[in-house]
Amino acid sequence: MKIERVPVGESHSHGAGVHLEERARDILERGLTELVRMTEGLSFKPLVSEKYPLPLASAAYASLPGPDVVRAHVRERMRDDPVSVLENALALLELYESNQPDIAGHVSADMKFINECFSSKRLNGWVCVIGDADRAQIEKAVNARWQFRFISGRSGATGVYALLNMLVRYAFIYGRIAFGDAHGLGHFVEDHTPGVIICRGKMSDLELTLSLAAMKMGVPAVVQSHYPFPLGRTIRVEKLYEVVEALVGFPNIRRLLKTPQIPGFPSYCDVQNRGEAFEPAATIGGTPRSFCILRKGKVVEPGWTVSGRPGRDIGVIITVQAEPMDAFDRRYIERHAVSGLACMAGVAAKFDREEFRIDLASGVELDPNRIGEVLIAAIRHEFPRLERIRVEVIGDETRLAEEAPKVRAEKKTRQKEIENATEETVDHFYSCVGCSPFAPDHVCCLTPERAPQCDRPYEMIKTGALYGYDDMTNIHHSKLHRDINSFQVMEKGEPIDRDKGEWTGVNAQVSRMSHGRTRRLQLHSLDEAPHTGCGCFRLIMFKTEKPRRGIAIMDRGYTGAAPDDRTWRDLHYALAGKQTPGVAGASPLYLFSRKFLRGDGGWKSVVWVTPKIAEMLGDDLPEHVEVAPAPASPPRASKS
Repeated sequence: MKIERVPVGESHSHGAGVHLEERARDILERGLTELVRMTEGLSFKPLVSEKYPLPLASAAYASLPGPDVVRAHVRERMRDDPVSVLENALALLELYESNQPDIAGHVSADMKFINECFSSKRLNGWVCVIGDADRAQIEKAVNARWQFRFISGRSGATGVYALLNMLVRYAFIYGRIAFGDAHGLGHFVEDHTPGVIICRGKMSDLELTLSLAAMKMGVPAVVQSHYPFPLGRTIRVEKLYEVVEALVGFPNIRRLLKTPQIPGFPSYCDVQNRGEAFEPAATIGGTPRSFCILRKGKVVEPGWTVSGRPGRDIGVIITVQAEPMDAFDRRYIERHAVSGLACMAGVAAKFDREEFRIDLASGVELDPNRIGEVLIAAIRHEFPRLERIRVEVIGDETRLAEEAPKVRAEKKTRQKEIENATEETVDHFYSCVGCSPFAPDHVCCLTPERAPQCDRPYEMIKTGALYGYDDMTNIHHSKLHRDINSFQVMEKGEPIDRDKGEWTGVNAQVSRMSHGRTRRLQLHSLDEAPHTGCGCFRLIMFKTEKPRRGIAIMDRGYTGAAPDDRTWRDLHYALAGKQTPGVAGASPLYLFSRKFLRGDGGWKSVVWVTPKIAEMLGDDLPEHVEVAPAPASPPRASKS
């Protein structure tokens, strides 16, 4: 397959004055002339985003001029230096699109757009097709191999606007690009936004002009060999299968983590069986003598054994040879292993600190050898770095009576170790960059006292960093972290400020993992360098002057406004994907941390919370904290 790659060179911000052949210059002049003509007599109309109602115009101009001024800027140089006015031309494109009656159906409102950005981490990227080629055929071919979302704008030559609207808003939010900074925006789009265009089939002069304007804004393109412009980051191909391969050749397009072969489950298992509902016809375990425990130890011969015939009572001892395999690891992997038993048809497993029980559907007889085989498979599938595992399935009553009290005592000791763990007592912290595909400034730092903002278990990130891979979550990695596990061990280093939660090792890793976009983190303070935000934080903590000076906390589901009039949307825009002094994300678990905002005075500094947070805290909510009223329900629609 022959693919011609054209380097970005002077593509998105330095194209002014570039030499173009006469044919290419004529195409641009005709396209720009048509755009000027199409917008005569029109005025800018805000689109559905309240935060960024005219993003392309805001990219070209720090302060939006009138339409006549923009048209004059384009006319002024469209013959002598047409490439230099392409940003202005995109403002005219937005002027035209904002006046179309059906445009609201092609541009996302604020919270929908934020959700689209978040969900993009499980995609290779966003695609727009320009030209008269069969779009449905292209999409089918591309997504038979990859996972792209095709962005369809309004029909016609200006359909690329829908994609450009998304990419520019994306850069404003996650790149902290200022209005009017087309240069900075182009660099961010080129490096970090997941957009790409496919130019295929016959293209009008206006389409060709807008495609080059998109590339000047940093968007790469797959084009055909006769594409008339020698600018932009392009890959030139002819065949459709070549387009499919070329799309993932750009650095801004995401790729799944490369992993070795992940061990699978036995053929009699199917993950679709998890959650299968049935009335138990028989039960194994669930008695005082029944237990399941995972221990760290030497494993001479991996595999499983069965002693006795499990009946009403059953015991399971899983031994794993690995380091460090501490209390957090053992508890989490133990629970995950047991959940794997439900992959067998007609089998359900219940497991908590006190009870281990296997329920069987009518007609199901469970071979105890399969219990051992599936437990090992479940561990190896999720944690493939764990290779030396031994499972003992016990049905012998004498052995059960001997082991059961030991297991209960061991679990109590293990639980106490977990509860007593602090940032000072553990050897390492852990990090997650699973949200970095759309949030390049963000590195999540996890400790026993600072749980993940997304509300996933701390142990999930920890065990994934040590023994597994994050690929099973289908996160597509950006250029920043193309070939690494999203979950990483983090050297905590030396404390800089214990109360605020700043450590030398954390700062070093955050700077390295964000490629210098973020350089410091204070885990327990909002003032100087608060924790960066992802997009999946469950709560937002923020400095406020109302109802009085202090800290307010809002949960994701709250539909009202804080006393200072900020809504979840406002706070989300302020925090998403970056570090914002005065604002930080958290999970509900952090509310109960012994180090909760210790650097800011802890709960003494909190002045306002939403009703759901007050409900979570119950009697632990300090009396001085004001609780917001529940927002009024929207009126019901009339049935008439």
